[in-house]
Amino acid sequence: MMQFEHGCSPLDHLDQATVHYASAIKLKPRDPQVHFLLGQALEEQYYAAEMYGLKKMNEEDVQELELAKATGREEEILTICKLHGFSSRPTLENQLKALDAEFHQLKEHGLSGKADYIQTLFIWLSKRARKDGRVCVPDEESWQHRALLKYLDAWSLNPGSWEYNLHVGRLLLQQGRPREALPHLETALAFRPSHPALRFYTGLALLLQGGDLGTEDREAVLFLQQGMDHALSHFWRPEHQERGEQRHVTDPMSTMNTQFLRGCLILGEQLQRARPAQCSMSAEQVYHNVVILAMQGVCRCVCRGQMAQQLEWILLDAHFALLKSLTQQPIPRKQLWITRRCQALNALIRLTTIAPCRELLNLQEKVCQVGVVAMPCSSQALYLLGLAQLALHDDDPNSERGRTALSDACLSFRASIELEGKPQSGMAPDKLTSQKWWQANHLSKEQNMEKEERKTEQPAQPSAGSTPRVEPVEKEGACRRGALARGGTTAAAKTSTSGRGCKHSPTVKLTKREASRGRGGAASVARTAKAPVKSSTQTQASSSKSNADCCPHLVKPKAGEGYLTALPVEEPVGDINCDFPTSLNRQSHAPRLGLARAFSRSAETQEQACELYQGVIAMAPEVHDAYIEFANLLVTTDPMAALEVYCRFPLKPVSLQTFDDAFIVGEIVHILMKHELYDHPQLGPNLIAYGKIMGLGCLEKYIDVLDGKFKTNLLKTVYAGIHDKSVEDEDLLEFFKFKCWI
Repeated sequence: MMQFEHGCSPLDHLDQATVHYASAIKLKPRDPQVHFLLGQALEEQYYAAEMYGLKKMNEEDVQELELAKATGREEEILTICKLHGFSSRPTLENQLKALDAEFHQLKEHGLSGKADYIQTLFIWLSKRARKDGRVCVPDEESWQHRALLKYLDAWSLNPGSWEYNLHVGRLLLQQGRPREALPHLETALAFRPSHPALRFYTGLALLLQGGDLGTEDREAVLFLQQGMDHALSHFWRPEHQERGEQRHVTDPMSTMNTQFLRGCLILGEQLQRARPAQCSMSAEQVYHNVVILAMQGVCRCVCRGQMAQQLEWILLDAHFALLKSLTQQPIPRKQLWITRRCQALNALIRLTTIAPCRELLNLQEKVCQVGVVAMPCSSQALYLLGLAQLALHDDDPNSERGRTALSDACLSFRASIELEGKPQSGMAPDKLTSQKWWQANHLSKEQNMEKEERKTEQPAQPSAGSTPRVEPVEKEGACRRGALARGGTTAAAKTSTSGRGCKHSPTVKLTKREASRGRGGAASVARTAKAPVKSSTQTQASSSKSNADCCPHLVKPKAGEGYLTALPVEEPVGDINCDFPTSLNRQSHAPRLGLARAFSRSAETQEQACELYQGVIAMAPEVHDAYIEFANLLVTTDPMAALEVYCRFPLKPVSLQTFDDAFIVGEIVHILMKHELYDHPQLGPNLIAYGKIMGLGCLEKYIDVLDGKFKTNLLKTVYAGIHDKSVEDEDLLEFFKFKCWI
């Protein structure tokens, strides 16, 4: 948090401004401009608190008290969640479910007093959460709500002002009241029809009305497009690039305004459905610009509060929209691009400051599923999918969905392990195709293909007075209109084969089911680059028909030519079904660690989890998580085995140890002290290492216990080791005499 001298912080100046405006209102209560300026000052208080974390000096004690109360309530809620079987990090939805269950349980047992307290916790928690799970301040207490009241006062004194109507309309939109906002924005637009902000927010209000607007949809899209064009032209000016954006934060078109960026996302969604001829930008261009603006906004937020989280949501939604758009475009070799973008977006999701919630977990799972559909034989993609499914299970382990997610996670991790050393292209593994989401996705693809085939077959039947030459023209026109944008079987296969990123053997004709499997990245066998494929004139004539099916025909390499197993890991491998070089999946400890975590969630499979943890430790002895999680499984039943696991960790010299190393050292000390193994050979060295990294303060309770047990020789050795001195050092001898250890 930024620190200022007393009375010199930006909030102090804003407070003085609001006091002056309030005094002016007392002198001239009928002046609408004074009410409007007070509203802007109040709104700026919101941005100062959200962007920079500024707080008043006289409010810090009150806020610290409120924070302490909130922390205590959160701990009580987490305890109640554990009693009702939820995970250690439950989402807001699960916390509310646990409180509701506890309330009804106490009511049934006649404990009305405790039930009333649980009800207060439920009300307190529900006020902090929106439907999407993001923490927020209640509207009645927020600076923006107070600003809206002053804007309404200014509008009531001058209903014909376009500026007052604009700010009232946009804040009503922000509160989710588009029907009330639209009359204000339309009135303002009548006075200033060419104002970019008015056109943008009017279009946004029209699209948020719901229902079928008909011709108003196109007008609303044009309004959004014009407003975004104006904002981008202002943003990309050279002088603004050098000094940063110069718009005021209360400007409706500011890039810090999350409502404006959300409107741009809605514009992209509308352009994906239907792009009017007057629109200069495509949906992908809109999404790319939103990513840039949201990223800059996140960087400007010093405080990671509500605004920063909203900007992060916009960033994630824009990236996911770009990912979905990429999957629908006929770009050659797009499988690798899709997989890489999925991995990058998955990493971004893990690094956000957004609190874990159902919406975020669902987004993470969808991203991983897209990557797996693009390259079903990628070991890394399957590993990331398993992590997402395991997170869904941990969110709600007792539900049917949670149990299904755990089963799917085990299958994904196993498939990832089995694919190690194999090419990243080929048939989808059985452990993937047996998952419900894959089967549902495969079924929807088949249904879409059948619909597209029916659309293309209908104009192919000539009438009595028509000629056969009309058929290819009709199919080409349908393709240009986007009738086959989802990747169905096309008649113009020559122009679309390279876009699917697959080649085939022209000697096999496939059924519909086989063709659909080929689109999922299935059925490929490696061959060398010199393996020829013979074809007759007749099969070449029919190749244009089978090109769109991504044939999974198997071609055996000639005798003496190498197979995939003879190639190194990084060497590209040719594949008859893919027109881009593929490589072999690397062997990694990560999917084994993920599978061990999945097995540890169930009591029946904990023995298998222990075996997997041992395998991970053997493969990657420097991974801290394997030791910690393995020991946690053993510490309740066999603490000495857990101690042995910790002692197997290859510790670096004390001067090079990190805080992660200190955690393992601390666990060794904790187990030995808990079981009173004071003469164990590992106790002294680990006490020294723990004290050097974490400080002597972390050893105070252990020192008191050892002092009470008269372990003076051990204590002297520990103190000397921490200070890098000899036990016979004069200064230490004086200290030991003072402690009565000599």
